[in-house]
Amino acid sequence: MVILPDYPDRAIAAERIRVERALLFCQMGLISTGALWLFASFGSDSGPLFRFGPVTILFSTALLMPDLVEFGPLERTRISTACCITWPPLLAFSEVNRYNLTVSGYTTVNLGGLLGLIFVTAVLFFYSRKLLQLEANSKRWRGLSTTVGFGLAIPIVAINTSPQSWLIVFVIALITTLPSLMAKDGSEEVRELFYDLLKKTERSVLEAQSGNNLMQQPNSLLKMAREEGRKDPERGLSLVYEAQREADRIQSFVEDLREIRDQSEIAVNRAEEKTGFPGEARHVFQTAVEELDNGSLRSAEQSFRNSKIMAEKIELHWESAKIAIADAEEAVGSETGHLVAGLRSTVEAAKKAMEDEDPEYAIAIVSAIPTQMGDVEGLMSRASRSIEDAERAILSSDSDFSIDAKDRIKEAKEAMESGNASLAIGLAEGVMRSLRSEGEAQSSVQRALRQRKSIEASFPSGEDGPNWLARLEEVESLANSQRWLEAADSMSNLTSDLDSLLKRLGEAREMLDFLSEDWKKLRKRLDSSGIGPESSNRLVSERALASSEEALSEGKIEECLAFLGEADSAMESLRCLV
Repeated sequence: MVILPDYPDRAIAAERIRVERALLFCQMGLISTGALWLFASFGSDSGPLFRFGPVTILFSTALLMPDLVEFGPLERTRISTACCITWPPLLAFSEVNRYNLTVSGYTTVNLGGLLGLIFVTAVLFFYSRKLLQLEANSKRWRGLSTTVGFGLAIPIVAINTSPQSWLIVFVIALITTLPSLMAKDGSEEVRELFYDLLKKTERSVLEAQSGNNLMQQPNSLLKMAREEGRKDPERGLSLVYEAQREADRIQSFVEDLREIRDQSEIAVNRAEEKTGFPGEARHVFQTAVEELDNGSLRSAEQSFRNSKIMAEKIELHWESAKIAIADAEEAVGSETGHLVAGLRSTVEAAKKAMEDEDPEYAIAIVSAIPTQMGDVEGLMSRASRSIEDAERAILSSDSDFSIDAKDRIKEAKEAMESGNASLAIGLAEGVMRSLRSEGEAQSSVQRALRQRKSIEASFPSGEDGPNWLARLEEVESLANSQRWLEAADSMSNLTSDLDSLLKRLGEAREMLDFLSEDWKKLRKRLDSSGIGPESSNRLVSERALASSEEALSEGKIEECLAFLGEADSAMESLRCLV
C-alpha cells in the first residue's frame, strides 16, 4: 500500500481535532457543574466558602484543561503548581466533611461524596509529587506551592473548631512541605567551596587592580561565575579557576612589561643625552605608558619596544651622522656651480633628517659627498680639456661649420663657468663629432669625385642619362661650396640608386640573353618545320627582342621587361606549332 506524503500530518491533524473536541466537552461539563453548584447555593444557608469554593475550583480546572493537551515544559509547570496549590484546600474540605459526618452520622450519599473528595485529593497529591520530583529546585518549588495551598486551607479548617482536624491538617502539612523545602541537590560542599574561593579570588583581583583597567577579563569571569555558580557550582568553580589563571597571567605579563619599560626608559634617556632634546622616542614612550594605564598590554609592550629601538638607533648613529655632515660641509666649502648646489642641498636634507631624529638616513645621503666632490673636480677638468680640444679642431677646420661651432663652444664655456660640467662636455664633444663627421664627408665626396669618369660610364645612355649626370653635377656644386655633409648625402643617394639600377639592368640582361639563346634554337626548329620568316609570331618575336635590346641599352628597364614578356608569349605560341 502506498502512503501519501501528507498522510502523517493529516492523521495528526484529525487526532488533534478529536482531542480538542473532547477537551471542549470536558470544559463545558466543568463549567456547567460549577454553574449548577452556584445556582443551587443561592438559597442555601452555607457560608461563602462552601458556596463559592467548589465553583472556583471547577472554573480554574476548566481553564487549566488546555495545558493537558499541549503539556510542554511551561504547561507542565502550571499543571504541577495548580495541583500543589489545590490539593491542600481539598484535603481541608475532606477533613471538615469527615468531622461533620462523625458528629451528624454517616449516610451513604455523604460517605460517597467524602470518599470521592479524598480520591481527588490523593490524585492531585500524587501528580504534584510526580511532576516535581527530579531536581532539588523542583522539590523546593513544590514545597513552596504546597505551603501556599495550606495557607488557603487554613480558613477552611478554621470553620471547624475541632483540634483533631487542626492536628490532622498540620501533621500532613509538615510531612509534605518540610522535606520538599529542605531538599538538597548534593552540591552543598562544592557550592560552599565555590563561594569561599570566589570571595578570595575577588579580594585578590581587587588588590591587584589598584585603579587600572587590567583586570577587566578576570572581573567579567568572576561576575559570570557568581551568576552561574549558584545553580551549577562546578561550572562556577571552573570559571573562578579560569579567572585566577587569567589574573596570574596578567600579573606575570605586567611584571615583564615593567622590566621592558625600565629598559626602554634607560635607552630613551641616553638618546636624549645625545640629541639634547626630547624627541619621537620620548613621545612613543609616553604613549606606551598611557596604553599601559588603559589596560592595552600588547599595544603598550609594542610601543615600549619601538621607543627602545628608536632610541638605540639615535644613540648608535648620532655622533657618526654629525661627523659625516661636518666632513660633507668641509668638502663642499664655498664652491659654486650646478653640481655643487645639488650636493649642498643634500647636506641640508641631512640636517633636516637630524632634526627628524633619523641619523641613519643622514649618514646614508652625506657619506658619499666628499667622493662626489672629487668626481665633480674631475668632471670640471674633463670639461676644460674637451673645450680645448674642440677649439683646436675648429682652428684646424676651414669649413663654414666652424662659425656655428664657435657659438657652441661659447655656450660650453658659459656652462663651465656656471658649474654645469656635464653640459659643457656635451657641447664640446658635440662640436668634435660634427667636425669629424664633416671631415669624413669631405674625404668621401672628394674620393668619389676623383672617380667621376667611372661613375659617368655607369650611367645609362638613354633619356635618363642627363638626369643622372645632373645629380652628379649637383654633388660637385655642393662640394665646391664646401657643404660637405649635404654633398655626402647626395653622393650616397646617387651611388645607392646607381647600384640598384645596375643590379636591375644585370637581371634584365640575363633574361634577354636567355630568351635570345632560346630564340636561336627555336628559329632553327621553325625553319625545319617549314614556318618561314613571314609568320606573324616570328615577326613579333624578332621585333620584341630587338626592342628589348634597344630599351635595355637606354636604361629603360620597364620597357625592356614589357618587350621580353611580349617576345616570350609569341615564342610560346610558336613552340606549340613545332
